[in-house]
Amino acid sequence: MEILKIKRREFEIVEELSENRFVGVRKDKKYLIRKFEPHTQEGDMLVYSLKRIESSPISSPKLVLVDKKGGYIVNEYFEAELMMYILAREDATEDTLDQLFRNAYFARSASMTVDYSPKAWGLYDGKLYYLGETFTPYVKENDLVDKYLRFWFNTRELSEFLKNNGVFYDKNRIKDEYSVNKQIVLMACKYYR
Repeated sequence: MEILKIKRREFEIVEELSENRFVGVRKDKKYLIRKFEPHTQEGDMLVYSLKRIESSPISSPKLVLVDKKGGYIVNEYFEAELMMYILAREDATEDTLDQLFRNAYFARSASMTVDYSPKAWGLYDGKLYYLGETFTPYVKENDLVDKYLRFWFNTRELSEFLKNNGVFYDKNRIKDEYSVNKQIVLMACKYYR
C-alpha cells in the first residue's frame, strides 16, 4: 500500500475512489483524502467552501487537515449511503426530512445555499450528512423548498432525477399529484424553520 505524507502525518492509502479521492488510514481511523491543484482558483474555492461548510452548523464530515501547499484536504470518512439510493427503494422517514429541513435552516442562516439534491446527502447511523463540496451565496430561488423538495418525495421529478443519475426507480411508487402535493405541504408546514 502507498504511504502519503500530508503535513508530517502519514496516511496509508487503502482505496482509490476516483482520480483525486482516496481513503486513507492513520492510527486505525479512516479518512477521505482529496487531491487538488494548489495555487489555483478552483483549489482555493474548494478549500474556502469546505472550511465555510465545516464552520457552519450544517451536518457534514469533519474537516481534519488542509495542506494548501501540497494540495490535499483530509476529512473524516464514513460509509454513508447516498440518499438517492435510499429514496430509490423507500420513502424518506420523517426524521430524515426533519434533519434536512434543519440543515436547510442552518445553511440559510449562514447565508449559504447548498446542493439539496439527494445525491449530495448521505445517511450514516441515522444521521443525515451533507457530502457536497460547494455552496453558493443564499438565493431564495435555489432554496430547499423552492427548488429541491420534490426530489425527496415519490414524484415524477424524483423519477427523472434518479433516471438521469443511472439509478433504477420503480415508477409504480409515484403517487398522484394531489396526494404528493398534500404530503409535501404538510411536511413543509411541520418542519420548515
